[in-house]
Amino acid sequence: MKTQHLLKVALATLALGLIFQGCTKEEQFVAEPEQGTFTVRPDFATLDTRPESVIAQFKLTDKHTAPVKLIESGEKGAKYALVIGISDYSGTANDLQYCDDDAYDWRTRLQAEGYNVTIITDRNATKSAIESAVNTLASRATAGNEIAFCYSGHGSSGNIISTDLYYISSSWFRTKFLYSASTKMMFCFDACQIGAMKTALNKTGRVVAVASNTTVYSYDGDATMRNGVFTYYQMRGFDYMGYTYLEPDCSYACTQMQSWASARGLTVAPSYADSYSGNFDL
Repeated sequence: MKTQHLLKVALATLALGLIFQGCTKEEQFVAEPEQGTFTVRPDFATLDTRPESVIAQFKLTDKHTAPVKLIESGEKGAKYALVIGISDYSGTANDLQYCDDDAYDWRTRLQAEGYNVTIITDRNATKSAIESAVNTLASRATAGNEIAFCYSGHGSSGNIISTDLYYISSSWFRTKFLYSASTKMMFCFDACQIGAMKTALNKTGRVVAVASNTTVYSYDGDATMRNGVFTYYQMRGFDYMGYTYLEPDCSYACTQMQSWASARGLTVAPSYADSYSGNFDL
């Protein structure tokens, strides 16, 4: 009996050891891929299942707006920024991963540089909220003021996408800022197929950075990055590479995103337009 009891104990111990060993292997198997997981920020049009007639009513172009008049009586020599990050879209299939984190990081960075920052994230970033905030920002783009705009979220053929699924085009943005007199403005877009914004908004005194061209995608990084890939390297340039000017930071982000993509067999096309004279210090 004693022998049988010892045999049972030994078998139970062996079984438990195999179970724990199996759990450990399984945990290691799951953890390793998660550390390298990234997700695409796809062309939103490929996700949009609404009828074409409905989608057409949700598209905003230069025909749906007018240039914003400047508030000349406002504060002079001020710094204003609008930051938008949308991970939570109408319809869970449309959600992204780290766009709101991108917005929070930009807010922290810009506030540290003395900007008065307005931030809109997730379900608050409706078409009407974005339009109102852009109107306010554009009205403050008077001579002597510094202006910053950052967006992270879905893109499609030169449009940003609001949380309530409006396509807001590059021509709409160009028209909004048509009267801007500020000689120091920066725009940054971390979205797919967003290259048209660089062309539409490029003007003397501005730096415009985009995570993609007119055809390719941008990407959310892995759990160690917790940012869009383009935004991650922009933040890393400031925080770890010690860049104090926007131009070398943008150059670094473009180069590093391309290296990141190449190592994964992906095609990306980040770029920036620099029409600012001198070094753009945030």
